[in-house]
Amino acid sequence: MSLVPESPPPMTERPLKRLALYSHDGFGLGHFRRCLLLAQNVQEHLQDIQIMLITGSPKAAFFSLPKNTELVLIEPVTKDGNGKYISRNPQLDHITAFKRRRDKLRTKLLEFNPDLFVVDHVPTGLNGELIPLLADLKQRGTELAIGLRDIIDESQRVQSDWGNEGSKILVESLYDHIWVYGNQAIFDLGKLYNLSQVTQNRIEYLGYLRRIKSSAFNEEHLMRLKHRFSIAKKIVCVTGGGEDGLPVGETFLQTLKENPNKYYGTLITGPHLSRQNARDLVEKYQGSRNTEIMRFTTHLEDHLKSADLIVSMGGYNATLEAIALKKPTIIIPRVSPRKEQLIRATKFAELNLIAMIHPDKLNSEVLNEVIKQSLERSFSPTAEEVGIQMDGIGNFLSRVDEILLRQRISRKEENDFTNKLLRA
Repeated sequence: MSLVPESPPPMTERPLKRLALYSHDGFGLGHFRRCLLLAQNVQEHLQDIQIMLITGSPKAAFFSLPKNTELVLIEPVTKDGNGKYISRNPQLDHITAFKRRRDKLRTKLLEFNPDLFVVDHVPTGLNGELIPLLADLKQRGTELAIGLRDIIDESQRVQSDWGNEGSKILVESLYDHIWVYGNQAIFDLGKLYNLSQVTQNRIEYLGYLRRIKSSAFNEEHLMRLKHRFSIAKKIVCVTGGGEDGLPVGETFLQTLKENPNKYYGTLITGPHLSRQNARDLVEKYQGSRNTEIMRFTTHLEDHLKSADLIVSMGGYNATLEAIALKKPTIIIPRVSPRKEQLIRATKFAELNLIAMIHPDKLNSEVLNEVIKQSLERSFSPTAEEVGIQMDGIGNFLSRVDEILLRQRISRKEENDFTNKLLRA
């Protein structure tokens, strides 16, 4: 008899649970940044999860990804002056571009076979590109969730668009989960868009998404600026993707130029400001020693954190980042073609969380006065003090954890049953 102890049986690795996140971005970065934030927190706080991040924004490739996360880039598209989708690749017509998007989405998602598929903002996918695929995934056992920001647009427009696109039918009949990254007490999305009572009862208002922590950042550069302008207040201005941010950016730079001893600041134009407009800004304001111009950064949160005051357009991400940082904030919302930013900024201004300037009234004199008033305010309430819940990420994580655990058990039971049938 051998005296050598038997080796223990080899440990089998548990299969990773699979989460897919889709952001339709054909041009900007807002939806992708929201999905990336959620992915980062999933990988930081949950275990044994493989993530697929899908986006149409080429700039997504510049962002650092969390562990066990694959980035899938689909063909980028944008809208022309008439509001019609066109390919951002001049060699492709829009029909070919959308066919490539649909084909890649189908191939990648069916191969990945997610336990949970979270679609951001557009229930049907861009131009309906997800419609047949969603049903196929659900038939395979994937749970489907639609993640919506607090406000989409004016009520009548959304009801019309959702009816024409088929979004309302999908949300009410196909999606397993309806998640709103906001508070019902602030914006009651179900009532606002006249969804059925059954659907309204299914909506889960998770709360606003607060960024938990910032990433690695060049603190030395920040300290040099603070030393150089030790008395002046630092202002950071962000204009979203930048495609329509020129009026805000130029007014901000002019305000700095007119107040060289009071303020110094950084304008982050966004990657989609045209190269010609970016060159014009640099040429016009390069003589202003209190001005820094950047086209793009993957460390936006850190720049906002370094500011004494923030000037921004009114997108969901930038507005909530500023509020979470408890910085004096001035919002100049986009008012066309959608009213989403105007609606949110108006409500948050009523709650005294921000100051708002309507773009029709924007000039350097008005901006300077509102900056002065905002910096002199002795008290600004926090989001929590006015009833805004900022616990959206934690609630998202708890829902994802529960679903993926249930899916792991359910799919294991299905596989065990199938194996028994095959062996019979």
